[in-house]
Amino acid sequence: MKNLFFLLGMAILVSCSSPMNNRYSDATLVADLKAIREAEILDSTEISLLAMYFVRAKLLNEPIDGKSYKDILAQAKALKQKQDEEERLEKELAEKARQEAEAKVARLKTALIVTVFDKGYVEYDYQKYITYKFAFENKTNKDITAFTGQLVFTDLFDQEIKTISLTYDNGIQANTITDYSATTDYNQFRDEDQLLKSKSLKQVKLVWKPAKILFADGTVME
Repeated sequence: MKNLFFLLGMAILVSCSSPMNNRYSDATLVADLKAIREAEILDSTEISLLAMYFVRAKLLNEPIDGKSYKDILAQAKALKQKQDEEERLEKELAEKARQEAEAKVARLKTALIVTVFDKGYVEYDYQKYITYKFAFENKTNKDITAFTGQLVFTDLFDQEIKTISLTYDNGIQANTITDYSATTDYNQFRDEDQLLKSKSLKQVKLVWKPAKILFADGTVME
C-alpha cells in the first residue's frame, strides 16, 4: 500500500513539474522549449503547431503571456482543426463548382459544335492578323439566333497556347452547319501569338467552351 501511495505521489509530482505546465513569457520561451523537447512529451507535429501558434499570436497581437504551454497547445490544435475543416469545405465547394461548370459545357456542346478547319496569317494595311475558318453545327431542332463562348487552342499535350472569345449573332438554322471566318490581331511580341502562328492545325487542339446559346423561339441555354 505504501508503495502504491509513493507511486501516485511521484506521478502527481512529475505531472505538476512538466514543462508543459510552465507559463509562457518571451523571457523564458527558449528555455521552456528546450525543456519541452528534452522531455520528449511532444511529437514533431505538436512542436510545429506550438511554433506556428507563437508566430501567429505575435503577428495578430494576441495575448498569450501567462498561459501554460499545455493550454496554448490545446488552442493550437483547435485552430488547426478549424482550419482543416474550412479547407475541406473550400475544396468541396471548388469541386462542386468545377463539376457544375463541366456539366454546363457538356450540355451546351450537345446543342452546338464548333470546329476550326483552317488557320492562316495575313498582313493588311500594315496590320497583322491570324485568320480562322470555323464550322458551327446546330445539333438541335430549333434555330439558333446567337451564341457566345471561348475557344482554347492547346498543343498536343493539352498545354494552353491562346484563348479567344467568340460571339456569333448571324443565326444558324436547325440541324445545319454554317461556316464562319474570323481574325485576331497578331502581336509579334506575344509568345502566345508567335506560337499559334507557327503551329499547323495538325499540331494544335481546339477546346470549345460555350457559355450561352440563344434560340429563335426565345429559349436560352446557359
